[in-house]
Amino acid sequence: MRRTFTGPAEFLADPGNRARVGEYLADMARPYAREVPAALFGEPPSAALGHSYGEMAEALIGPVVSADEPVDLLVLAFSIHDLRPGRQTAAYLSHVTPGAPMAFAICDQGSAAAFSGLRIAREYASSAGVRRALLIVVEQGALPYDCPVTVPSQHRGVAMLFGDCAMPQARVADVRQHPGVPPSGVAGLAAADLAELAASHHEVGLVLSDALAAVWTAPAAGRVRVMPPGQPATGVWWGLIDELAGDAGHPDLVVAADYDPDLRYLCLTAFDTGPRSS
Repeated sequence: MRRTFTGPAEFLADPGNRARVGEYLADMARPYAREVPAALFGEPPSAALGHSYGEMAEALIGPVVSADEPVDLLVLAFSIHDLRPGRQTAAYLSHVTPGAPMAFAICDQGSAAAFSGLRIAREYASSAGVRRALLIVVEQGALPYDCPVTVPSQHRGVAMLFGDCAMPQARVADVRQHPGVPPSGVAGLAAADLAELAASHHEVGLVLSDALAAVWTAPAAGRVRVMPPGQPATGVWWGLIDELAGDAGHPDLVVAADYDPDLRYLCLTAFDTGPRSS
């Protein structure tokens, strides 16, 4: 399930909420010489204000998780903060998700956050009796102050359900993460990982972020989808859904891969699509 959202967040329609958020962000930004314009939080609320990951994720959960098939684990992955800093969003999402799953968030890892979430979910599934896990990746495209990092182009979210689904589209075969990889070392390491992952497969498809494609220019795969810039957290997962859910023929292995040039994380996740019925 994936969706693009419009802003600002619904809870910011309340003047009291806007005032509290504006004051909090101004206090937090001041020591870093960042200005949060008070006019953004006036009446009516500015369209330049951002979104709430709780609102975004809740809209994704409904179509994915039904009451008769609850989940045991929920992982929320994001990079930049949202516009509801006072909420423990993962705990809130557990409350509104069928099964009241154990839930936590992963942040401060750039585009690697979702890969970390998937890797941790697999560990829980193998050791803690977790049968169904929900990974939600979200990013919002506005911050009410100047930021040295380019913010996403749009508010977007992707929800992926893993486990004993009635109609599985793919099986997670492996998750690989490499920290501290300089740009000069990305292509060689990514190629070596891909060769190992593809060893027992006939056809391999790749979904690459634009950041990884910039430094890994000639991957050895039968089909390569490079995601456009602007969505560093959700981009490869958005493209992965196209690869797994499209009507065209599917490679028997699809690899989603990303590189964060600032934090220098290289991440790859392989999905075994297995035999498909015609």
